[in-house]
Amino acid sequence: MASETAQSTASKKVDASEYDLTQKISPFLDAHLVFPLLDFLEENTSYEAGSVQRARLDLLAPTNMVDYAIEIRSALGDANAALVEGAPSVEAMEARRDAVFEAMEALEAKVQRVAEVLEDAEAVEQMKRDGTYTAADLEAKHGIGPANWADYFEFAKFLYECGDYEGARDMLDHYLALCFPAGKKLDASGFRALWGKFGSEVLLKNWEGALHDLGRLRTAIDDFGAPPLEQLQQRSWLLHWSLFVFFNHAKGHDGIIDLFLNEKYLQAIQTNCPWLLRYLTTAVIINKRRRSTLKDLVRVITMEHDLKADPVTQFLECLYVKFDFEGAQRTLAECDKALRSDYFLCNCADAFMEDARLFVFETYCRIHTKIDIGMLSDKLVMEREKAERWVVDLIRGALLDAKIDSQDSCVVMGTDTTSVYSQVIDKTRDLSNRSAALLSALETKICEAN
Repeated sequence: MASETAQSTASKKVDASEYDLTQKISPFLDAHLVFPLLDFLEENTSYEAGSVQRARLDLLAPTNMVDYAIEIRSALGDANAALVEGAPSVEAMEARRDAVFEAMEALEAKVQRVAEVLEDAEAVEQMKRDGTYTAADLEAKHGIGPANWADYFEFAKFLYECGDYEGARDMLDHYLALCFPAGKKLDASGFRALWGKFGSEVLLKNWEGALHDLGRLRTAIDDFGAPPLEQLQQRSWLLHWSLFVFFNHAKGHDGIIDLFLNEKYLQAIQTNCPWLLRYLTTAVIINKRRRSTLKDLVRVITMEHDLKADPVTQFLECLYVKFDFEGAQRTLAECDKALRSDYFLCNCADAFMEDARLFVFETYCRIHTKIDIGMLSDKLVMEREKAERWVVDLIRGALLDAKIDSQDSCVVMGTDTTSVYSQVIDKTRDLSNRSAALLSALETKICEAN
């Protein structure tokens, strides 16, 4: 399931150019978060290694990871002028490396007093037990004031840009706990610190900590008081950053559905990044417990007109909007290619194909009582014998009310008529909640009018 093992899942390189979303996703990610995507593309897709290396070199330019940049620049050499055009020379990079070391030494000297106190783990634990682990107590006992905390935050950011994610995470953890304890609203620096800690947790693959920071950021975006347009942009960033967590954490497939179908975040998707519906669609299809959200997802997909090139969302539209089984069959074959060339979804490919075939079968069975196995195998993009075994397994597992007619080589569906009472319950299930929501909206309008 986890994309952290993505590189081990692809047995052969695939042509990712047609369905690759990296160029759309990258502008919404921190540069450091793009490196894992480039590593995956280089090892598992048919992109030329040189072009990926050049993209990696461009990403390194604003960071302090100068040694890594020098290594890539040296590997590219000057043989291919197109690849190195506009890139700084190795000599220029070495000069910048010296400047980075000087800046690091200067910042280390500034934060020495704070570091001496907070790097003593036993002392910190004792302060937490005594209730003196606060900014006020540290200022009273050690003379650590706001200027010291500003330097401490800048050094944490500097370490992050150097690629020392663990050091940055630990410093930002102290900074947030002391300067912005529970109940205190974040200011601009606290907001940036929380983003930095979230990014560090992701890059360290600490998914539990990352999920916690994801929740804090979601709350902070609502409470920060930024203008609506800025909030929309921040939600768009959070949606993209969250992909790392949701496709690695054990509860991620529930989390992505809850976040992406939230009204405010769904608005951000529809406005700024409709391509993220690929990930929501995949999560809904492979999450058997959340099939109730399928109708909402289909409704959203039908409103989007820029998803024609994405086979994952097209599959759902063909099946549940157009009832085009031939189209669903064609897109299902393309879904496998798109998923296996996607850093976040490559480990979901097998589960998606299995559940997507079941979706096709269930939908097809609703309008047929007798199905030829040969025709069924074509629609499921499976060999005939394999399709028959698959149906037999469904029947044995009590997932399908049907039987196999070996003489006619077909599947005969059982008669399962939904009662009128069940239909009424299904149609009125959410009526109370919707009425309450309408009443609340009406009361708000009346209050605003008065």
